[in-house]
Amino acid sequence: MAVSIGLVAQHIEKLAPKYWAEEWDNVGLLVGSGSTPVERILIALDGTLEVIEEAKDFGAQLIVAHHPIMFRPLKNLRSDNPAAKIPLTLFNYQIGYYAAHTNLDQSRLSSSITLGEILGLKELKLLEEQSYGSNYNRQANISSGNSTEELRGYGVIGYLERPESLEAVWQNFLERLLQSNSYAHPYNLTGVRLAGSLKKDIRKVAIVNGSGGRFVPKALFKGADLLITGDVDHHAVLDALEGGMAVGDLGHFLSEAPMLQALYYYLTSERSLQGIEFKVSSKNASPWL
Repeated sequence: MAVSIGLVAQHIEKLAPKYWAEEWDNVGLLVGSGSTPVERILIALDGTLEVIEEAKDFGAQLIVAHHPIMFRPLKNLRSDNPAAKIPLTLFNYQIGYYAAHTNLDQSRLSSSITLGEILGLKELKLLEEQSYGSNYNRQANISSGNSTEELRGYGVIGYLERPESLEAVWQNFLERLLQSNSYAHPYNLTGVRLAGSLKKDIRKVAIVNGSGGRFVPKALFKGADLLITGDVDHHAVLDALEGGMAVGDLGHFLSEAPMLQALYYYLTSERSLQGIEFKVSSKNASPWL
């Protein structure tokens, strides 16, 4: 049984309100109408042309993506304008596009939380709070059914059960990551990098999904021995190393893809969406070879 795009949006915004998004961000329904009925929804990280074709083949009326399209104002909708190609294709296929970006990053579905749990971090707290309540208890938040005001912020920080070498921690983390159910599809660990002394003892770990270079000072201030993130640049890594902190770089896609699976589980558990068929994109993957 079909539901409206507007109802799907309400469920997402109950978890990750649009006003949580950064001012520069572009979230919400970006293409389509809230009144459009949907029966199939494709969940993806990026709204690429390949993903749109996948949505069309799947028979989806809506793409729910993490990354927005149309960050900058379009000056025209000409078919020879590369910036207009994606929204034009969506219009031509009559597929809506909904983005939940920095608002989702701050929610309980954040990949930072999933990655922290995979690593087995104890005393897990938000790295950068955006509201009250820095202690995190996933089960309590899910079962309470209350507003997510209890949990809002970027990244997590916590402790390993015991100190281990950087080499052992990183190898163990990657093995657990591949064996976990955090990814909807098997992905190759492409673009994964590590900086720091392999013999360095690691006890306190900070994790930030996506581009986490700006969180290097925060992680250093909070005493992290290791920061795991994605897309961290050369100078941020040097700052981290000079401060005595190692850096593990998963790349942008691998650090955020667990959110797709978490969003899939969340939406398919909603009673009013039981008649909708959801699929996590199999075409969307890391662009690195």
